[in-house]
Amino acid sequence: MKGKYVKIALLAVGIFVVWSLFFGIRLVGYVDSIQRFGIERTACGTDGCRAPVMIFDVAWVVVVFVGPLIGALIWLVIWGIRSKR
Repeated sequence: MKGKYVKIALLAVGIFVVWSLFFGIRLVGYVDSIQRFGIERTACGTDGCRAPVMIFDVAWVVVVFVGPLIGALIWLVIWGIRSKR
């Protein structure tokens, strides 16, 4: 039973490392751009946009960057619960 939890923990760390290599660096750049220019200019560019467009742009970025991490971790938890070993 203990080996199962160690295996799941190692897989979770591996998922986080792979996610960090693919998405984490870009996400750091996005957050840095928000800190320098503000969220409206980062999401909408220099032309600007309306509030709903900005909200959907930010939501899209969150889903694209954080979605794979959350999805993989949820899959890992479900697999860990269903696994007999």
